[in-house]
Amino acid sequence: MTEKIRGKFYPLQNSEWVECCKSLTKSQLSVLYYLRSIDPYSNGITVKSSHLAEKLGITKRAVNAAISVLVEKSYLDKSYLPDQIDSIEEQVRAALLKEVGGQTEVITAVGRIDLLTSSEVIEIKNINDWKEALGKILAYSAFFPSHNKRIHLFGRPDLTKLALAQATCTEFSVTVTFEEVR
Repeated sequence: MTEKIRGKFYPLQNSEWVECCKSLTKSQLSVLYYLRSIDPYSNGITVKSSHLAEKLGITKRAVNAAISVLVEKSYLDKSYLPDQIDSIEEQVRAALLKEVGGQTEVITAVGRIDLLTSSEVIEIKNINDWKEALGKILAYSAFFPSHNKRIHLFGRPDLTKLALAQATCTEFSVTVTFEEVR
C-alpha cells in the first residue's frame, strides 16, 4: 500500500497522544479527538453538546465539563465553550428560579433536581419529554416526601400532549404547569 490518503486530517504526534493520555480523562480524550477529527485545523465549527454526547455515549454534562477542562488546558480554543445559558431549558429554569426561589441542580442519589423550593420538587422539560420528566420527578420525590411534585413543561403549545400529561401526572399526584416558548 503505497497510495497516499487524501483529505484533511489532524496531524497527531505520538508525544501529544502520550501527554493527553496521561493528563486527560476518557471523556475528555473522546471529546477532544472527536472535535479534532471533524475540525482538524480549528477552523471553527458549531456542534451541540447534545450531539457530541449522543455520538460519544456520554452525558451532555460530561461533554460540557470536558470542553471546559480542554479549554483551560489550552487543547481547545475558547470558542468551543458553551454559553452561560446554552439551552432553552436552562433559560426557563433561570426564570422560574427568579419567580419561585429555591435551589437549582440539587444532587440526589438518582440525579439532579432541576429546582427545589421549600415546598416543591420541580422538574423542567420540553413538552415533548413530559414522560421523562414524570419518571424523574417520581424518583426525586422519594428524597423529599413532604414536598409537592411538579413538572414545569415548556415549548410550543400542544393541547393534546398537555392534556395527556396532566391527566397522567394527576394519577401520581404531580402538578403540571406549562410555559409557552417558541
